[in-house]
Amino acid sequence: MNGAIKTDEPGPSATPPAINPLAFFPLARGFWRGRTALLAWSLCAGLLGLVIVNVVVQVLITHWHASFFNALEQRHADRLIAGISQLAVLALSAALIAALIVWLRMRLQIAWRGWLSDKLIHMWLSRERFAHLSQVAPQIDAPEFRIAQDVQVAVEPLVEFAVGLANSLLSATAFIVILWTVGGSISLPIAGGIVIPGFMVWVAVAYAVISSGMIAVLGRPLIHAIERKNAAEAALRASMVGIREDAPAIVRAAGEAPKQRLLVGLMQGVVTTWYVIAALLAKLTILINANVTLMPAVPLLACAPLYLNSSMSLGSMMQIAVAFVQTQFAFNWFFDNFIRIADWEASARRVVGLTNAFAESDRRGAKLPTDPW
Repeated sequence: MNGAIKTDEPGPSATPPAINPLAFFPLARGFWRGRTALLAWSLCAGLLGLVIVNVVVQVLITHWHASFFNALEQRHADRLIAGISQLAVLALSAALIAALIVWLRMRLQIAWRGWLSDKLIHMWLSRERFAHLSQVAPQIDAPEFRIAQDVQVAVEPLVEFAVGLANSLLSATAFIVILWTVGGSISLPIAGGIVIPGFMVWVAVAYAVISSGMIAVLGRPLIHAIERKNAAEAALRASMVGIREDAPAIVRAAGEAPKQRLLVGLMQGVVTTWYVIAALLAKLTILINANVTLMPAVPLLACAPLYLNSSMSLGSMMQIAVAFVQTQFAFNWFFDNFIRIADWEASARRVVGLTNAFAESDRRGAKLPTDPW
């Protein structure tokens, strides 16, 4: 092995420095530069354009609800038949747009993951890092797993988060406008009559704050449970890889029994963390299902007084109901994705930790040719 390794390295029991998952972005942003820049930006532009078109189609669907239910209320058979044809066109358009979004999103995920994996493979195999890594950074378990699996988990959600966030922001803007204009104002019979303009917007905001707040309170322990699960899984994998690599020495020393007890204990730790996650998910599922059940009913109950006094048509009430649900989906984007955010954070830390170990290997004496990245 070329290159001397210094002997002042930390032992396996040393506590590694905290890793900032945001350091993943400087590592991975090179995909938008150099020879892959045209592909990356083209896919991003295509996704953004499709997201905008998708929001427009969803807005048109809310207008369809107003037209169809007004025709139903007024018993206009010809308008009902025309409405069915319009719905077929809108449904087909929405399906095609969704398919194109999935295709472009996966193209971007695959290309980005391939680029970053190639970069990490080159870094691992150059400068004799693969030979020094286990001595310099013994806390880095299974670098090949980090390159093959953690890169995927760190890259793919980021693309989905970006697409979902863009869709949520555009949807929230579009449907809040509908709630404000179509919902109009309401007069409360207190203090001589208080008029609240755009009252459905405030109903939507209040409902989102309450439901999201409850989900956040119940869901926060789940994030920590997922982090503990990921750490337990990593410890189990690292020990199994170590046993495979040290197999000849273990056989000579007849040390199978202690290793078996070690792996059984680690596996029990993994199972325990999964039990905790299952219990937390069950509690969270109760709240999420209750929210899904109540969400469509809230706008109907809020608009019922205006419909009963003939201030609002049936079509307008149904349009508001659809816009309200779409607004809630947009408002709840973060809380619908916080479990995946926790998974992403754990994998991003592991990828960044691997590149930090590469730098530590260089500092401790490996050869230093120039990286072409």
